[in-house]
Amino acid sequence: MEVKFINKQLQCIQPFYGQIHTQEQTQEIRLPDAYPDIGKVLGCWGQVLMRGKEWRSTSMGANGGVMAWVMYAPEDGTQPRVLDAWIPMTCRWEFPEQADDGIMILNPMLSSLDSRGISARKIMMRASVDTFAQAYRKKAMELPIPGELPEDVQLLTRSYPVELPIEAGEKQVQLDETMPIPGNIPEIQKILAYDMIPYITESKVLGNRLVFRGRMDVQMQYLTPEGEIASWKTEIPFSQFTELDGDYAPGASAWVMPVMTAMEMEQTENGQMHLRAGVAAQYVIFDRMMLDVVEDAYSPKREILPKIQQMQLPILLDNTAMEMQVTGMLKADADRLESARVYGEYPTLRMGNETAELSLDGQFQTLFRNSENMLMGDTVRFESSVPFSTAPENQIQLWPGFPMAIEDTPGTDGFALRSAYPMTVQVYSGQSIPMVSELEIGEMKEADPSRPSIILRRVGDEGLWSIAKDYGSTVQAIREANQLADEPENGQMLLIPIS
Repeated sequence: MEVKFINKQLQCIQPFYGQIHTQEQTQEIRLPDAYPDIGKVLGCWGQVLMRGKEWRSTSMGANGGVMAWVMYAPEDGTQPRVLDAWIPMTCRWEFPEQADDGIMILNPMLSSLDSRGISARKIMMRASVDTFAQAYRKKAMELPIPGELPEDVQLLTRSYPVELPIEAGEKQVQLDETMPIPGNIPEIQKILAYDMIPYITESKVLGNRLVFRGRMDVQMQYLTPEGEIASWKTEIPFSQFTELDGDYAPGASAWVMPVMTAMEMEQTENGQMHLRAGVAAQYVIFDRMMLDVVEDAYSPKREILPKIQQMQLPILLDNTAMEMQVTGMLKADADRLESARVYGEYPTLRMGNETAELSLDGQFQTLFRNSENMLMGDTVRFESSVPFSTAPENQIQLWPGFPMAIEDTPGTDGFALRSAYPMTVQVYSGQSIPMVSELEIGEMKEADPSRPSIILRRVGDEGLWSIAKDYGSTVQAIREANQLADEPENGQMLLIPIS
């Protein structure tokens, strides 16, 4: 007799494709007519903005670019000049198989930015961007559940506490703020460059809503009327919520990845600072649940052949938040550091047997004054790595965040530079779960009334299920005969009743 289990639908989303797209793009900048000729290019800065996403059945794509600034010292010895540029970029990832619908999570990193003068009136800028894209799609898993079975059939059921990704999406956040300029900073003559870095500080799933809070760290460099370079830093808190597709219990959690989509900063006529910014708050919702599966079956009264199937679930084993330290040494005649920014390549993971090495390389871009008060620029490379423990079969996703503020320490040889990249390491199980999906049940055997009970000694790790199955008894009968609440101790004598 063949008995098939009932299939229960288990809905989740599955990360089925993830890849880094590296693109290098150049942009030629021509000086405005009113600007003096180039004497020396001092440095450049930039930030990645993602403008849009596209999903097709065979691929996914994104477009955006780098908002960049370049500073040069004029040939006539006047104040430094700054030019801005937009370096457009597009990315496309081809799927290994057709996927008609899905959700894309993007994480771009400006890995390098440099500039050089190619004539007295032109500057060439080159930007390299590493963009990691993770594709998710909805998946309905069939979980076999036993229906009505004969009383003599014994089932080994195990409960797995699991955390599964259930849904993903994004919330567009728009910031429009007018802020007074503090009176204790040097006067602003002209804005040179600025950064806007979003951080998510808290996220919570409340029923059918995702609520999150964060802040926008703003840093601006500007020229004073005396020709000095000064900085101003501030932060803007924000809080948002978005409606979710599902309604979740308190055990659900969210992971939120912010990406800048737009930014603009200008000084108003009344002496205030006007800031506009756009952030795409991309999120994945994880739900905790108990997964009950039948792993084995037998009967002490007849032959039973269980059919085992393997289920591969995107089970989240770990969601670790860490900081990866990066350091460098500016070895130069640097009397005063005017500006420093850090750009990192997308991190890599080199897998071993039981451990992995997480590596992050990149560069610090610096602007400083030497002992003769001349503006200079230099690039400092860094290499950083940390060990990470994981099983080789697990699937790992790396999500670096925006770098933290740079700490600089003057020394006899220059400046020691230090920063940190917040890093989220998501570990998904690479092992499948075995489960019984149907039973082939034979005819009842005639009981042997002369067959005696057995007395044996438990050896090693053999549990009650294995003992009962091997000797034609049941776990319940052995427990009752030996007054056991749990598994017997190693070496314990056991009475095995025979059915």
